[in-house]
Amino acid sequence: MIVMKNLIKTFPGGITAVNDISLHIAQGETIGLIGANGAGKTTLIKMICGLYLPTSGYIRVFGENPYGRKSKTPRIGMVTGQVITDGYNYHFGHGSSLLQDNMSLDLNMRLIKTIYKISDDIYKKRLTEILPEFDLKELLHYRVNQLSLGQRMKAEVAAVLLFEPDLLILDEPFIGIDVMAKETIGKILQDIAVSKKSTVILTTHNVEELEKICGRIVLIDSGRLVYNGSFDRLKRMHIGLNSMHIRFDGMPPDLQDFPIERYIIHNNILTLYYDNSVVSSKDISNYLLSNGKVKDILIRKPSAEEIIRELYKEGNNVRNNY
Repeated sequence: MIVMKNLIKTFPGGITAVNDISLHIAQGETIGLIGANGAGKTTLIKMICGLYLPTSGYIRVFGENPYGRKSKTPRIGMVTGQVITDGYNYHFGHGSSLLQDNMSLDLNMRLIKTIYKISDDIYKKRLTEILPEFDLKELLHYRVNQLSLGQRMKAEVAAVLLFEPDLLILDEPFIGIDVMAKETIGKILQDIAVSKKSTVILTTHNVEELEKICGRIVLIDSGRLVYNGSFDRLKRMHIGLNSMHIRFDGMPPDLQDFPIERYIIHNNILTLYYDNSVVSSKDISNYLLSNGKVKDILIRKPSAEEIIRELYKEGNNVRNNY
């Protein structure tokens, strides 16, 4: 489906946005592409779409070199939430839209039907399935520029789903979207990956949504591949990282020789961080309960978001191939 090997993109001035990335994405996968701003995500997406020519390395999408590909099949669809915040100058990377502002949503859908040569029967069937899912049926007569932020974003996603691309790229699609709409989009993305064998690449800073939707995450930092694998594997790698928060009536006891990574004492509250594979939560809590007046205690394992934040800090020292 998508194959990259030693992919590099360097811009004039010597800035390397993508640095030696090798990656394989199979048909029907849902991939979460994450990284801090400026990590190289957008550059990588542009090379997948054929908008940037790699400086060196190998990339194939649907078996073709995406740069200047000759296939006429409408295989790639993209939705970017940045279009809402950046303004509309119809230039990918600075705001792009499939929908025309000054046309009604209904006319936009009909235009997409014509462009992608969707038959009447299939068009009616897909429209009947999609519009109720996104609560757009009553908005068909509205011009696109009359829609609210959330309505516009749902309409953008619905428009792309209308022609069922083989590869669907969503860049921050949850901007302005309410909780129910997020759940709807997530379910639809999972369904099309299974039933339509569409491949989905999702970029968002909302790690909770990524964990719900994506079977695999790809973390990029400073143009390099930092992590490539499942959320479960990521958590197993960091399963020993725990934190304990204890409120005392008075000062906490001395932790003596416990192998604690670090601790903080503030207003009779002790917060400590430890490796659960080295020392157990039970041993620490038993000691504290026996040697101090404990009023409250909370033990936490790190969330996926916290683990990913640590991976950002670790950067290229944590390179794990899938």
